[in-house]
Amino acid sequence: PLPNARPQHTNSPREWISIVVEAEIKEDRMDDFLTMIEANAVGSRAEPGCIRFDVLQSNDQANRFFFYEVYEDADAIAHHKEQPHYAAWGAFKESGGTISSVSKKADGKFMT
Repeated sequence: PLPNARPQHTNSPREWISIVVEAEIKEDRMDDFLTMIEANAVGSRAEPGCIRFDVLQSNDQANRFFFYEVYEDADAIAHHKEQPHYAAWGAFKESGGTISSVSKKADGKFMT
């Protein structure tokens, strides 16, 4: 495929599942977080069934981040949760690196 070609997926975007995470990171743990979340994003994007994994930083609060994840189906999410880069996020939270972390799951409606 072409370098920027979109991967082919087995189901319709209307069947995709999105997860949006809002996380506030302790300021003294930002370097650790950025290293971990970059590895998590890169690893996640390489997983079968992961359509996207974006990490966004708030404009008005430098230690607040949003992860926008899209998966083909529940099996892809289950696979994601078995990966070492996912476990690294859990370990980061367990070590006290976050002030807060809230995840929301949503079904696709108008996605491309």
